Amino acid sequence: MSDKVQIFKEEPGFMKLFTLFREKYRSLGRIAGTVNIQFFSYEEVESIAGFLGQSVDSLLEKGRVSLLSFDKELAQTGFKDYSLIQLLEEVFQESIMTKSEQSSLEEAKEMQFFQNLRSSHPEGTWWWDWIESKQPDSRWIWSLYRQNSEELKDKLTAVYNAFEVIPSKKSRYERLPLFAQRTTGNPHYFDIDQFAGKLLLYCLYIDKQHKGIRVAGMPKTTEEINDLFSNYGLMRDDLWSFVTCRGFFAAGEKGLNPVWNAAVETDSVLNVPLKELLKSNKIWPVKGNKVWIVENSSVCSTIIDEVPEAPIICTHGQLRAASWILLDLLVESGCQLYYSGDLDPEGILIAQRLKDRYQHQVTYWRMDLASYETIISDEDISNRLSKMDAITSSELNEVVDALKKRKMAGYQEGLINELVNDIRREY
Repeated sequence: MSDKVQIFKEEPGFMKLFTLFREKYRSLGRIAGTVNIQFFSYEEVESIAGFLGQSVDSLLEKGRVSLLSFDKELAQTGFKDYSLIQLLEEVFQESIMTKSEQSSLEEAKEMQFFQNLRSSHPEGTWWWDWIESKQPDSRWIWSLYRQNSEELKDKLTAVYNAFEVIPSKKSRYERLPLFAQRTTGNPHYFDIDQFAGKLLLYCLYIDKQHKGIRVAGMPKTTEEINDLFSNYGLMRDDLWSFVTCRGFFAAGEKGLNPVWNAAVETDSVLNVPLKELLKSNKIWPVKGNKVWIVENSSVCSTIIDEVPEAPIICTHGQLRAASWILLDLLVESGCQLYYSGDLDPEGILIAQRLKDRYQHQVTYWRMDLASYETIISDEDISNRLSKMDAITSSELNEVVDALKKRKMAGYQEGLINELVNDIRREY
């Protein structure tokens, strides 16, 4: 800063005034408008009035200073070589841009940021485009961009490089820490409480949407997160994720699995963890090709008692990774899946997801309007009805409409006799 301009830092009130000038110019984009000096001290107003050639009383009465007037006054002083903006830039030792100019510059930087990603990873354009479009669910990503764009670029690149070698692309499974170690050198890099872990999850979530697969929203619960990871061959916990079943054989690389065989011989129920399911490459029913799937354990247990020869599966609510893998293997064996769940938004969503995944190999079982009218409870589900907005299966239309109209849930425990009789007729 020149000695000539230094005087403004020493005279009371000018730095406060210039700060207001700077913000007004940035906001309006030109030298115009006025700034309020009513909160300035008498000494500060006196100093400014002297520079402007006005009386203190006159300036106090106005309570405002015009940017244009100040700019014109400079020409009558020893600062005639400066425009107001030049003077402000000299005082603050910075280039002053209008908010519009700064916004344009930021937009150009953002465009270049994503263009660089497209150049280095053109096959990931679908993801770069989504993030660049600033969807509401990507705000947390833009927060890091504003803090440290280079750090974000490194994380985005690391996540996409990992996505390119995701286990599901080779039809296999891998534990998440080992996957992280293999792709980044850090086994905790994709932990879900880390930014990169959330970023990987987001990448998988957007990939599903990009492929036209309906997703209710970014996974939030542990089960939802584990489910999405498992769809891409990544396991967070291969022991806690399990499925309950009875009446199936399983085979792996070593042939028929003796544990499953023993369960059939002793008419036993198995709680099979994901870890054990991954040892099998084929699973099929002991009898026929129909598989009965229920949501609730009490219903499953009753059916097992009443129809011991029926191949049955209990998902215990939302399907975990283990359930999906078991069903995948059964569908590969040519089985027809019969699903019966609660007639509430969550049960309807499970039914839709099964139909989305297995199409004609899924039959809805006692999930119709007549069944709902039989088991309507007094539980109000008004605040959960929006979950069914994404339902597209025409077979569910009537019961969805009824649920939205009645706003009450129906639970499959009330259909236990009908469910048992349905299976008995098959055996």
